[in-house]
Amino acid sequence: MAKRKLISEPASFPDLSILGIASQLKDYRMAFFLNRDTHLNLANLDDIPIYFEKEDLLIKFPIYSCFEADQRLYYYLIGNNFDRIKMIPEYKQADYLLFLKGQINNERLTSLISSIRTIKEIQLVFAIDKDKIKNLEGIMTDLEMHLVKK
Repeated sequence: MAKRKLISEPASFPDLSILGIASQLKDYRMAFFLNRDTHLNLANLDDIPIYFEKEDLLIKFPIYSCFEADQRLYYYLIGNNFDRIKMIPEYKQADYLLFLKGQINNERLTSLISSIRTIKEIQLVFAIDKDKIKNLEGIMTDLEMHLVKK
């Protein structure tokens, strides 16, 4: 008899946008340049622990955060690399991930991407398709649990 496995559909997170950023900058320098050139106010938080079920590992990634009250947008800059492990392996070219939580219009998102592209230390900025991320629900749960502790 064939085994059956329950496959859960990942949450869609309709108010979440993710940008991938490729750069060799250290995380604190990346936050500095984003703050300077995009007028964000990213502040360092304690590293976020992300659990990897397949490897049975808990790995901490650097995270920076800010809240834009007039737009009701939360920004989270998270490093995508730890040693040889990627937080989101589907996007290996991204060294950093910029999570935008809240409703953002296309004009504002395009403006933000353009501002980030002007930073000469950044090689690539691109929008990430949330549907292609297998562990998004786990990452978002870990992020929310981490923020609750603050």
